[in-house]
Amino acid sequence: MACMAASAFLFMTGNAIIKLLAESGIPPIETVLFRSSLSLVLLAPFAFSAATALRTSKAGLHVLRSLVQAGSMICFFTGIASPAVTLTEANALEFTSPIFATLLAMLFFGEVVRTRRLIAMAVGFLGALVALRPGFAEVTDGHLLMLLANVLWAAVLLMIRNLSQTESALTQSLYIGLVLTPLAAVLAVPVWVTPNPAQLALLCTVGATATLGQYIFAQAFRYAEMSAVLPLDFTKLLWSSTYGYLIFARLPDAFVLLGGAIIFSAGAYITLREAQMQRAKSA
Repeated sequence: MACMAASAFLFMTGNAIIKLLAESGIPPIETVLFRSSLSLVLLAPFAFSAATALRTSKAGLHVLRSLVQAGSMICFFTGIASPAVTLTEANALEFTSPIFATLLAMLFFGEVVRTRRLIAMAVGFLGALVALRPGFAEVTDGHLLMLLANVLWAAVLLMIRNLSQTESALTQSLYIGLVLTPLAAVLAVPVWVTPNPAQLALLCTVGATATLGQYIFAQAFRYAEMSAVLPLDFTKLLWSSTYGYLIFARLPDAFVLLGGAIIFSAGAYITLREAQMQRAKSA
């Protein structure tokens, strides 16, 4: 539970810094570049100590997963940088990923989704409508980019499910860095802004919080049952609201908080239900 709560804090700290960097003039794609390259640097010692870290029979799927994740990250970083998107809104929409993953599995892989999960999906989408209030509040390009980022991340989740059957977390992380870093470098060249020392420190912090957050997020599920630790992921909403108020002077919107709570509840149910079914299959 401590690992899950700490990962939520680290992820939201990184998101706040991404938005702060964008306001200071650093293009989102440049932040993506620093995030991915620093992750490679941090993982390098582990890669050298594990001679088989890059050995795989699924190189094509690794590359596809990395490209889709690159698209998701670029959309997410660009969306959260939008002045119209608050940290709380970005976080609330992040919770839609398990819902989109279930929908994609049903549409493209013929996965059977029974009544309770269908109801949970419908509730989750209702939560998104509560958070965004289309027709009552302005839905900007930034909000749409956030939604697209989460649809792409949902596709990544399905690929992770396949890769995790044979590939270690280290192998997956290394391939992401090896694909994403040169891609981000090429895209960052036309809009490059040389960071000052303070911005450089913040860029490095984004990479560090993301890498450490991913590691302890995975560790949380090694130490305890998913049902025990997953609710702590909801603290992201509290941290995003706090950072939004303290750094950007934006009070959390009651509708966004309510919508986020609904989305999280639906996504958590789908995630826990899927874990139960996986255990039943392997029993």
